[in-house]
Amino acid sequence: MVSRIGGFVSEEREKKIYNFLEEAQKRGKKISQKIKGDENIQSAGKIINTEKEASVPRPRKPKQAISQSIRGNKNIQVGGDMINVITPKTPEIKYLPPINSIGGDPLLKQAIQERFNQLGEEREKRFGKSAYPVMYKNFKKAFGIKNNPWTVIWVWPKECARAIIDYLDKKFANTIQGRIERAASREDYIHTRPHLYKREKELLDHLGLNLSSLEVKRLLSEYFGVSSHSKLSHLQHWQWICYLEGQVKKLEEQ
Repeated sequence: MVSRIGGFVSEEREKKIYNFLEEAQKRGKKISQKIKGDENIQSAGKIINTEKEASVPRPRKPKQAISQSIRGNKNIQVGGDMINVITPKTPEIKYLPPINSIGGDPLLKQAIQERFNQLGEEREKRFGKSAYPVMYKNFKKAFGIKNNPWTVIWVWPKECARAIIDYLDKKFANTIQGRIERAASREDYIHTRPHLYKREKELLDHLGLNLSSLEVKRLLSEYFGVSSHSKLSHLQHWQWICYLEGQVKKLEEQ
């Protein structure tokens, strides 16, 4: 028997429910039921456990009325035969990817998934959450995937992975961050000012300092004769970053 909170009513409780309804039906009285609240259950007969296909007996037409009502949530009220319908659910069967597939190699799958995440996060900065479905749509179009989700690639042969990785790397290289990283990889390249500020904060954090620290202002004044970053030239700012990198390296060697 189902209880008010999803368990089973006691045998004594079941008898009380049944006897009340049985007595009402013997007297030929009509049963009126009302529900007020959420996730309640009412029935008009005995409580029967059956499959979905089971037939429900037609109740006799009562002569007089007996009123029942429920106020509150997740209650059960029985007024006769209660049919507990069980609807079997087809189990979802998942298969492991083949051994020689992309999905069969955890590290290879991770490498591709991380590239999707990296590309999606960069595109999200410009286009919001809509960037992800567009990214996957373009990927499916580029690789001729039809009537399947993009994840079908996990069962593709491992030899297909190189083309997928090259595609994702090329897409990321065309994002703003990708262009910054590509340019920064040149040995003679002085990073952009936004990149220098980002790097400076990381280095100062290693040293237990920040942009507003008195020690930072003192060093800027001694080395460059300025009191704030806004007065540093692009070249001076880069030189300052190189100095900080040297200080962090010394700290790590201690």
